[in-house]
Formats: sequence, C-alpha cells, structure tokens
Amino acid sequence: MAVFVPLSGVAIMSIMSRTLPQDRLDSWKAIARYLGRSVRTVRRWEQSQALPVHRLMHHSKASVYAYPQELDDWREARAHGPVKTSLSNSPVESVGEMPGPSRSIEDKGDAAGIAVLPFSFAGPDPSHSWVADGLTEEMISGFSRLAKLRVTSRTSSSAFKSSDQDSKAIAGLLGVSYLLEGGVLGDGRRFRINVRLIDPQQDDHVWSQQFAGDIEQIFDIQEQIVRAVVDSLHLRLAPLEEVNVGQPAVSDISAWRLVVLARQAALRWNQEALGKARSLLTEALELIGENATICATMGRVLLNYQEAGIITDEDLSVEARSWAKRAHMVDSGHPETRILNGWLAHTTGDLGLAIEELEKALEQDRDHPDALLLFANCLLRTGQTRRARPVIDHVMAVDPLTPLTRCMPGFLSAMEGRFESAIGPYRDMLERDPANPVARLFNVWILFVAGHDDEAIAVARGFEGTAEQSTPAHLARQLTAAHQGTLEDLPLANSVTEAAWGSEMYSRHVAEGWAKAGNAKRAAQWLDRAVELGFVNWPYLAEHSPFFSPLREDPSLKPVLEKAKRRWKAISDRSSN
Repeated sequence: MAVFVPLSGVAIMSIMSRTLPQDRLDSWKAIARYLGRSVRTVRRWEQSQALPVHRLMHHSKASVYAYPQELDDWREARAHGPVKTSLSNSPVESVGEMPGPSRSIEDKGDAAGIAVLPFSFAGPDPSHSWVADGLTEEMISGFSRLAKLRVTSRTSSSAFKSSDQDSKAIAGLLGVSYLLEGGVLGDGRRFRINVRLIDPQQDDHVWSQQFAGDIEQIFDIQEQIVRAVVDSLHLRLAPLEEVNVGQPAVSDISAWRLVVLARQAALRWNQEALGKARSLLTEALELIGENATICATMGRVLLNYQEAGIITDEDLSVEARSWAKRAHMVDSGHPETRILNGWLAHTTGDLGLAIEELEKALEQDRDHPDALLLFANCLLRTGQTRRARPVIDHVMAVDPLTPLTRCMPGFLSAMEGRFESAIGPYRDMLERDPANPVARLFNVWILFVAGHDDEAIAVARGFEGTAEQSTPAHLARQLTAAHQGTLEDLPLANSVTEAAWGSEMYSRHVAEGWAKAGNAKRAAQWLDRAVELGFVNWPYLAEHSPFFSPLREDPSLKPVLEKAKRRWKAISDRSSN
C-alpha cells in the first residue's frame, strides 16, 4: 500500500532528476488543472491533507510549484488510505443551517435513493440560469459515483421542474426516499443558494442551509452541499470517494459554463443545436486545454447526429473516434472516456468491447443512465438475458420516467420469447411519447411478433406529419406489407435502404419483414448485415423468433444463423472469463 511521507532532500533530488523542468507545475492554477479541481480545493488540500506543494520565497511573497510525480504519489496514497476532510476553513458564507432529524439512509434498505430536483433560478437576467442547471447536473453526477447512494437521472427528475405536486407524490413516482431541492438567486456575479434535503414520507426536512458567495466560489458551495447530504444520511464513503466527492469534472468556471450550455443544446437533438454544442465545447477546450470530459462529450455530440438520423456520414464516426483518442490520452480510465468507447464499439458491431468498456465505466459511475441503457441493450443483443435483468432493474430505478427506459423490460421479455409480456412495456413507451416514430415502430414490431396482426396494422396507420416519411414509418409499412403478402410491391426508398443498412435495429426489422413474407434469401441478406452490426442473439433468432426460427434450416438463412451462433458463443465465453 502506497503511503505518502515527507520527502528527504535526496528523495526530492531523485524526483527532480526524473522530472523534466517543463513538467513542473508553477502556479496554483496549473496544479489545480493537473488534478482537475478548483484552486480553492487544492489549496485546502495542502492545508488539511498534506498535498505536496513547494514554495520559493521572494522579498514580498512566495510562489508555489509542484511536481506531477509527487502529486500522483499523493493521489495514489489517498486512494488506499483514510482521508479526513474539513470544510471549516472555507470562505463561503453559510447562513441559516437547519439540521433536521438524524437519519441514516442505510435504514431505508438497498432500494433507497435520492432525486435532485431541478434548482430554480431567480435574478434580473434569465441568461444566468445556467448556474442553477449546472449545479443540478453536477450534484447528480457526484451522487452517481457513490456506491451507497442511488440517484435519479437528470431526465427523469427534470420532469418535475416547477411542478406543483407534493414531495410524497414526486418521490413515489421516482421511487426514491429523499429529495434534494433548491433555488439560486443571483446577478451573474454574486449568488445566494437555498437548499433542502427532504424526507417525503415524514413530510419533514433532514437538513437545510443557505449559502452565499460569488461565482468563483460555486464549486466550493457545490462540494459543501454534497458533503452535507452525505453527512446527513450518515453515508460511509470509500477512501477514493472521500477524496473526489463533490468535485466538478471541469474546474474552470468559464469552461464549465460553456460545457453546461453545450449539454443543454445537445439535448435538443437538431442540427443547429448540435452545431452550437460543438462550438461551445471547442471554446471550452481553448480555455483550459485537453480535458477528458469535454473531449468525450464532443465525441458523443458527433454520434448524436447519427443517432438522431440527421447526418449518417462516415466522417462523423471517424471524427468521433479522434475525440475518443484525445479523451484516452488525457484519462483512459475516466467514465466518460469509457462510455464514448462503448458507444463507438456499439456502432461498429464490436459488442464484446462495448460491454467491457461500459462495465468498467459503471464501476465508477454506477447510476449513469446512458451507460446503463446501452449496457443492457448490448447484453440483450448478444443473448445475455440473465446478465441484462439486474441492469434493466437498475436503469428502471435510476431513470424511471424516460420512455426508452420504460420499454427495456419488454425488450428483455421479447429476447426470451415471452412476447405477450413484452407488449405492455412497449405500449407504455408509446403512450409516454406518442409522436416518437421509433416508439411506434417498436409497437408494430412486437404486436406482429406476438401474433396480434390486426392491432399491429392499426398502430402502423398512426404515423402522422413528418413521421410518415421517417425510416421507422417505412419499416412499419414493410412489416404490414409482409403480413398482407404485398412486400414485393413495396420497394424501400434509397434513403431508407441506406439508413437501414447502417443500423443493426433497422436492418434486423427489414430481415424480419422478408422472413415473414417467406423470402429466405432476402431475409438472409439483411440479417447478415444485422449480425455484422452486432445482433448475435442466437437463442432469439434460432429458437424464439416466429419469423426466423421456422427458416433455420433454409440453405440461405442457415449460414447466417451459424455465424450468429459462433459470435454469440464467443462473446458469452469472453464475458464469463
């Protein structure tokens, strides 16, 4: 076990001899940037946790410097030993603290969780509301990395922004035991933040406090809030959690603002907004240099173009991979780096690698909803339904209100051949998001798979407006034509064919249409593409599917099913080792 001790003169000379002068960190800002923390945090660490910082004395003041190797040794020691952290020297003004009844979250059982409701903002300029949004996101992210606390996703908790529902009702819908709510009042420079931790069942607050400070102190306020929640719930943190709790992923205020705004833009999922997100992230990197979170976010934004069907250009994937490499160079083990690697592996059909990367990401960021959803999807596509079940249970607990999450139990049931059980979750997804063409296609598909053909045809007629010309609408009409025996007379448009050829899900649905129509040769062509893109759930294809299993001995389809079986077995063996 590594232990940090004061260095002798010989040891210092030894470190200096293996550290190039240009690697010396010659300011508090450089030290903070290297550690990925705020200047205030690293200064506090020097005082309370023996962070190895050196000083050169001058006539009027002292300048500081540090060596990366010493900082790495100190960080390694903190990962293996007990850490005591004090907030008593923080310059942030804290007023009106009101401790509530002492409670332990461990009294609530394994299902206990917390939801951070969107912080409200009040001030003369609405453009400063990003501070409230950023605080909400950072606290959710911080809680997500604590093993003894389950936190609701931003997507699900944001449904209650400005809600007039009472706390007990909100907690019931989110499946949590505690709610954290707050408000920010400020003018862009000075802020006052009110925070309350609520126990909805007792209709009482566990803790509440008011903080005041300027924008440069926002990270210290955030850390104090997170630590106060941890203390109020009597959580016992692991050593590394103790060091990192409440720390922002981007420690420069100006860059953090740009990242918050970029994430908000990316959520709009249109070309203009995604372009704005890229510009904001580029500006953030120009301010602070390479950062794993920013590089990985840029890669995810690029993949959003393809996920949303806006641009399917291969150059975007190439560029996304270049951002993954940059994130890897900064921090290969960062959860966001691994999640981007998982998405890229998923898009190319390398689901074995995707599963490995996502599993490692979730070891550090256990409640990350996107990682959980993709992880469950990859497990189901590779036939690992038993492993997928607890992952789906977890994502349902973390992100209970997102429509795509709601259909995951249905996907699990379908992959196990329990088609009647799958209908309800898919119907729930469509009811929550009726304008979503993918949700409608999913319903058409599962109804045909379950043998409810007339209902499937009725649902397929429900595409309206621009959705009528979408790829999902075309594929729903194809499944209908296959049932009616008219598929040969319904060729796919070039744009639809191109989109389907680039997607595992779409190419599988095309294959199922041709299989339902009895054209094994065309079905084999499209299923082979789906297998290449990662759908290798051989038990579903050969044993459960009402479309493929009757054709499993057909000379055209049999080689494709055998390929799927080999890859399914290889990934299953790889995962079990």
